[in-house]
Amino acid sequence: LSDQIQSLQQLAMSSTFNGDETAPFFGFLGAAAALVFSCMGAAYGTAKSGVGVASMGVMRPELVMKSIVPVVMAGVLGIYGLIIAVIISTGINPKAKSYYLFDGYA
Repeated sequence: LSDQIQSLQQLAMSSTFNGDETAPFFGFLGAAAALVFSCMGAAYGTAKSGVGVASMGVMRPELVMKSIVPVVMAGVLGIYGLIIAVIISTGINPKAKSYYLFDGYA
């Protein structure tokens, strides 16, 4: 029995603790939130500018191509969110370095 207790103590002592166990959850949650909210904003901007393009096509058809710029800018917002989500998710590696709750929230 004492051999089993000693082996369990050695097992507990040998395991390394690199930060908090729930911190990667919050890190990945932040990456997902960055992606979701930026894409929702891009969709909203595309819808609003699409209405403007449609009304511009009725009122002044010669300026339709100039009114495409807001649609493109709204689409770029979703790409920026994807870039930020990739940057956040590549920084989450609890095996390589300590990853604490501060890192998950930041």
